[in-house]
Amino acid sequence: MKRLPLTLVALALSGSALTGCANRETASSSMALTQLLPERIDTWNRQDSVVTYDRETIFDYINGAGEVYRSYAFSQVAVAVYSSSAAGEITVELFDMGNAADAYGVFSYAREQEETGIGGGYEQKGRVLCFWQDRFYVCVAAGEPTTESDAVLVDFARSVSQQLPPASDPPDLVAVLPSEGRVPFSGRFFHLHQSLNYHYYLARDNLLNMSTETDAVLARYESGTTYLLIVRYPSERAAAAALSSFRQVYLPDAGGLETVATENGKFVSHRSHDRFVVVVLDADSETAADSLLEATVTRISG
Repeated sequence: MKRLPLTLVALALSGSALTGCANRETASSSMALTQLLPERIDTWNRQDSVVTYDRETIFDYINGAGEVYRSYAFSQVAVAVYSSSAAGEITVELFDMGNAADAYGVFSYAREQEETGIGGGYEQKGRVLCFWQDRFYVCVAAGEPTTESDAVLVDFARSVSQQLPPASDPPDLVAVLPSEGRVPFSGRFFHLHQSLNYHYYLARDNLLNMSTETDAVLARYESGTTYLLIVRYPSERAAAAALSSFRQVYLPDAGGLETVATENGKFVSHRSHDRFVVVVLDADSETAADSLLEATVTRISG
């Protein structure tokens, strides 16, 4: 099947009884996912061959960009092509991301704008419309541009949305981000340090001990070059250990200071609080770094 240029392609990151049982479970799960795709949408008919890919075979479909999905709890994607004699083809990708937080996360990964009215939120870029809803992430792409492309994509997205469980709220960690000064739509939700490095390169090594057991959110603040990172750990001890690791390598000369000037003339502020580590990066002034750190810790406490 020809791979259409959907949203995340440009984000490339880097015979026993038990086997038979696993295969049956995978087949059953794939069938359930396929059943969420309507057989007909208006004058468009779904082609018989709906193809599914799991965590191992996703690379057969989107090569390196599969790592973006695998950095979340992605389990599989169903790909269906709809055709109309009068208007070409529409491709629909239905990703099961495992949970609502990770569906939001993959949606936020490359988001530039966001509209309401479909699922938990949607974005349309050219001939591609993507949205998230419950544990699902969905992309709809028109094969060729037409005067009706925009309306068709919205209709398709709404038709698929109607087959899915009700929309969910964004992850609770997103609500911790202070709203004052935050650049709209800049928030990213993820788990791993590879994802952090994609959005803001911190270091080659995993200084903050991030893993599939951590939740993280990163956002930009005015003047657009200041970043706020919040990481939630399984325990207070894990958070304290992560902050210690960060300080030893990233700020070895900080001493007991929370806010430190860096070589580029910017400021870094950092603190652990309960199960959280908060880091302000590239603030324009010591006051700005301190203020954003305090505002975030206050929201965590609340």
